[in-house]
Amino acid sequence: MKNYLFPTRFKNISGLIFYLTTMIGAVVYISDINMDELLVMKVPALINDPIFTKQKGIWIENGIFDELITIVLILSGIIHSFSKEKMEDEYISSIRLQALTWSIYVNYGLVLLATLLIFGMAYFHVMIIHLFSLIILFNLRFQYKLRAYYKISNDEE
Repeated sequence: MKNYLFPTRFKNISGLIFYLTTMIGAVVYISDINMDELLVMKVPALINDPIFTKQKGIWIENGIFDELITIVLILSGIIHSFSKEKMEDEYISSIRLQALTWSIYVNYGLVLLATLLIFGMAYFHVMIIHLFSLIILFNLRFQYKLRAYYKISNDEE
């Protein structure tokens, strides 16, 4: 069976970047910082909604800080989630699969609940959080279960 995991050497640095970016993104999101004013530059806009911007054309001025945080968080989260452990075995693969299944169930359960109970722009904010919560929940659950497995393994020795 083909193994689609990243090499072990990416695990630590991607984890550091992922958790740091998650914290920075959360602080910026819940604070009063206007992300549209951070790192402003001309960017190509394939689709540009005139409701949110008065700019027209393919190239618009936009603050790209939120896009950079999104890209770094997603890429580092995926690499951290799917990098091999030093001693990758079938049980660790099972832990990874169980954590992924659990995070999908929890994440979409929360989305279903939010769909029934939250409306308007607040629902838009729920969808923004949903964009990242799957990978965050997966990483937290996988690392928790992995640490428990390593602790049991070390106690047996």
